[in-house]
Amino acid sequence: MDEFVAISRHVAGRIRRCYGRDAAVIHPPVDAARFYPGEGEGDYYLVVSALVPYKRVDLAIDACRLAGLTLRIAGEGPDRARLERRAGRHVEFLGAQSADSLRGLYRRAAVVLLTGEEDFGIVPVEAQACGRPVVALGIGGARETVVDGVTGALVAEPTAAAFAEGIRRVQALTLDPAAIRANALRFDRSRFAGEIQRHVADLLHDAQAA
Repeated sequence: MDEFVAISRHVAGRIRRCYGRDAAVIHPPVDAARFYPGEGEGDYYLVVSALVPYKRVDLAIDACRLAGLTLRIAGEGPDRARLERRAGRHVEFLGAQSADSLRGLYRRAAVVLLTGEEDFGIVPVEAQACGRPVVALGIGGARETVVDGVTGALVAEPTAAAFAEGIRRVQALTLDPAAIRANALRFDRSRFAGEIQRHVADLLHDAQAA
């Protein structure tokens, strides 16, 4: 019999609805050794994303305009021209970045924004591994990786006003970078390898016992 493995509880629920089958949940690995905290903090807000419509980067642009904040956008894609037309002087488009450059951007960001729905979402975990808070849309995988009020804020609605309010919530909190990183370590590569090995061993054991 085939077995299902899902990258999040969100995806496991979709598998159950579509196929009527349960799925083990093994979250994807994040390289916490590469992404780690630095010294200091910048005054900019950050989006790291492919520039495609479903990522809803326009919400980050509009939210930062409402909040009077500087936004930097790392990533490329076919939606860039439209987003540039929408953006004002408060937005800087950085294009594609290497992993090392991204680490520096994460470490100096005041907050990292995730405005689209993701099945899991690597970016929020990389940001938290760098000790930085995340404001994310509170559906999909973000509900499993961002702890509201502890490592950032979950936003209830996909609107610029809701994200601006989420940013204000985080600004009013005193968050501990060490606690934020500790949350990210739940998804480190070493954890992933161990969970995969245990899951395969359990499947083999069950097959042999059948």
